[in-house]
Amino acid sequence: MTPRLPLLLVLVGAISCSAPPSVPPPAPTAAEAAATEVSDVTGAAGGGEDGSLTPSQLTGLKGIDGAQTVEVRVLDAKGTGRQGSSPVTVGPLVLGQWLLTDPGSEFEITVRSSLMPDGIVRLSGQSALLIEPPLAGALPRFRVYGGKASFHMPHLPPGEASVLTPAGPLVTHGAVFTVVVAPDFQTLVTCRDGAIYLTGNQNTVAQPGQVFVADRWGRNRVYAMTPNEAQIFDDRWLQVVTEEAAPVLSAVLDNQLRAWNSVASRDLETSQFLALWFRAARPLLGTKVPGPETWGGVLGAPVRPSAWQPLPLGPGLMGETL
Repeated sequence: MTPRLPLLLVLVGAISCSAPPSVPPPAPTAAEAAATEVSDVTGAAGGGEDGSLTPSQLTGLKGIDGAQTVEVRVLDAKGTGRQGSSPVTVGPLVLGQWLLTDPGSEFEITVRSSLMPDGIVRLSGQSALLIEPPLAGALPRFRVYGGKASFHMPHLPPGEASVLTPAGPLVTHGAVFTVVVAPDFQTLVTCRDGAIYLTGNQNTVAQPGQVFVADRWGRNRVYAMTPNEAQIFDDRWLQVVTEEAAPVLSAVLDNQLRAWNSVASRDLETSQFLALWFRAARPLLGTKVPGPETWGGVLGAPVRPSAWQPLPLGPGLMGETL
C-alpha cells in the first residue's frame, strides 16, 4: 500500500498558505483611551458627565445622594411627654421638634433610614431630645439638652452619628452610650461599646468602660469603671448634681431673664436654648422662673437642619460671656 502521509502534509500546507495573515488592531491614542475610560465609567456605573462616581455608586446604597427618608417611631411609652402641642404616644414622631418628657416617664424610640438599620434611643423622665431632619446624604443628628438618653447604635462606622449637647458635639464610632445632662447643663457621657468623641471647644474621648464629665467652661474629666458601676454612676451623678444646681441656677437667673427678653422674638436657636434652661431650672427654683406659658411655644417651633454651630452667645452659668 502506498503511504498517504505526504499527500496530507501537502493539503495542510496549502490551507495554511491560503489563510490571510492575522493583523492586530492599532493601539488607541492617549486621547481615545481617556475617552473610552470615561465612557465606560459613565455607561456602566451611571456616573456624572465628568466621569466621577456618585456616593450611591461608591457605596451601593440607593438614595444616598439625596435627602434621606428617616422613620422615627415610639415603640414603648411609660408616663407622659409632649412634642410641640401634642402628647407623645406610641407611633411616629415628628422630626425637627423637641420631645419633652415628664418626670418618671420612659420612652423607647427607634430610628431607621436607608443609611442606618434600627437604632434605639431610650429616654428617661425630664429629658429633652430633638432629632433633626437629615441633610442631603447624611444621617439624622440628635440633640440632648436635658435628662438622660441612652443610644444603641453599634453598627455605625466612625462619624456616622452626631449628638449635640450643652458641652459640645459628640461624634460616635459604632457606639452604645448614654448622655446625661444636669439642670446646670453639665454633661455626663458613658461609653459601653465603640468610642465617643467630644469635639468643639474641648476634646476628649471615652472608650468602653469609660465615663467623662464636661461642662460649658471647657472642663472635662474622664473616669474608668465597669459597666455596672457606670450604670449606677449615671443615676447617682444626676441626683447629686441636681441637688447642687439650685444655687448656681439662682445666681444667674437675672442674666438669663435679660437674655430672654432681648432675643426671644428674634433668634429661634438662642430662644430655644434659654427655654430649655428655664424648663430645667423651674423645678428647682419654682415660680421665680417663667413657666411653660412663656416659653412653651418656642420649644414647639420646628428646627431646620443646619451645620453645627457654637452654643448661643450670652451669659453662661456663672454670668460669663461665652
